[in-house]
Order: sequence, then C-alpha cells, then structure tokens
Amino acid sequence: MVIYEASLGGLRVKSLSLATECESCGRPMSSNADHGAQNPDNSYCIHCTDLKGKLLPFEKIYEDLVSQAMQTRWMNKEQAEKFALEEMGKWPAWKDKVSEMPKPA
Repeated sequence: MVIYEASLGGLRVKSLSLATECESCGRPMSSNADHGAQNPDNSYCIHCTDLKGKLLPFEKIYEDLVSQAMQTRWMNKEQAEKFALEEMGKWPAWKDKVSEMPKPA
C-alpha cells in the first residue's frame, strides 16, 4: 500500500493506493505484470530488473533516471544528476549506496 502526497496550491492532498511501490525507483506496481519477472513477491518493477527479475546495477538505474529527468523535467545534466541521487537516496535498494557516495561540490 502506498500513500501519495501532493501539494495543490498550498493544499496537501493524500491519496491511497493499494499498489506496492518499487524499492528501486518508486514506481507503483498495481499488478503482477508490473513486478520484475511478473512475480508479485519481487520488490522491484519491470523497469528496474532483468528478465529473470534480478535488480539491474545502480549505474543503469541512475543513468536512466538522469535521462528521464532531462527529457521530462527540462533539467540540464548537472541538475538531473543531482535530482537522480536525491531520489535514489529515498529508495531502499539504493539508500545505503547513495549515502556512501561523496557529495558533489
């Protein structure tokens, strides 16, 4: 179960979803097809796993997130890299790895 929180003109709105959240990227997984290897016990989504359901390397997920941020959020590369690390630091799969990385100057 995932609780989404958003701000709409200063008003905080929470919505409840029965979808589980990918522990690598935060995407909602509302059906078996959304889980890695279509296994509902897999904590990672199909975007973060290989065909067997194994979690892809940190570098691959990071590069994909940077690319997405640049394309969909109109960020330059430096902004997108910072955003990607901040986001990945929130997710269980990468929290320890991100906290061990040196902070950018």
